[in-house]
Amino acid sequence: MKKETRRQFQYVLVRLIVLFIQLVPRRWALALCGRLSALAWAVLPRERAKVLFNLRLVFPQMTDPGRFGKTVFRQLALNMVDAARLPVMSAHDIDRLVTVEGLGHFGAAYRRGRGLIAVTGHIGCWELIPAWFSRHGYDIAVVGKRAYDDRLAALVTGLRARHGVATFDRDSGARQILRHLQRGGGLGILIDQDTRVASVDAMFFGRAAKTPSGAAAIAAKTGCAVVPLAIHRRPDGRHVLTVRPQLPQDGRADLAALVQRQTAAVEELITIDITQWVWMHLRWKEKPGDPARPGRDRTA
Repeated sequence: MKKETRRQFQYVLVRLIVLFIQLVPRRWALALCGRLSALAWAVLPRERAKVLFNLRLVFPQMTDPGRFGKTVFRQLALNMVDAARLPVMSAHDIDRLVTVEGLGHFGAAYRRGRGLIAVTGHIGCWELIPAWFSRHGYDIAVVGKRAYDDRLAALVTGLRARHGVATFDRDSGARQILRHLQRGGGLGILIDQDTRVASVDAMFFGRAAKTPSGAAAIAAKTGCAVVPLAIHRRPDGRHVLTVRPQLPQDGRADLAALVQRQTAAVEELITIDITQWVWMHLRWKEKPGDPARPGRDRTA
């Protein structure tokens, strides 16, 4: 299948799935996507292999990584339902779904008026975080990478814009980012993946990982606050948004130390429920194919 044909198929499929999720009652979408996650585990061997590789790398003592991996797929599917439904949610709908713990930490840092960076990761239904804050009167934007398909990019940015959240491109949006912080806005940055951006090594779950340094560099340059936070889905289908205290901004600390401090905070938030992080991302320096890699899993 040619690249353009494949992309067209992927876009149409995503649009149909999102439309279905938005049109049917939430409970129906959750039930169906929960079941489909088991199918995805069975028919996506490359993603399954990544999850199992990472789990064996980080948790060598885990007795049943396959069962854990299926839970990871299920949690991701359920969380993506609420992300897809954001354009049809009202402020009241979001309030019924989300409970916030530690809001005072965010409010105190935001009220300083010098800008705020919220560092988080691909944890739970992360798209709910900026929507909740924006709906409660905070000036919120997020940093994201440009999608390979402009139509998918428009879909995601439109999802956020429905709730007043701006999206700044991580590669070309430096001026927008600085202006937003200078006027006292809050900026969400995900720092938990190995991507093609300025990075330093940081310890993450006990292993070295290439970690984006942009959030730390911007904070050091602007003097804005850095607040770690994350959201997790509860068994009853609602979400808890956890905000931690502002991180110390030691002007004498080097960039690597600041990145490590942020990474440790995000790691701690992941451990609230480790099944709700994206374990299919090859986060660490060790990759499948390395001579010292964990043994290959043959579980379907």
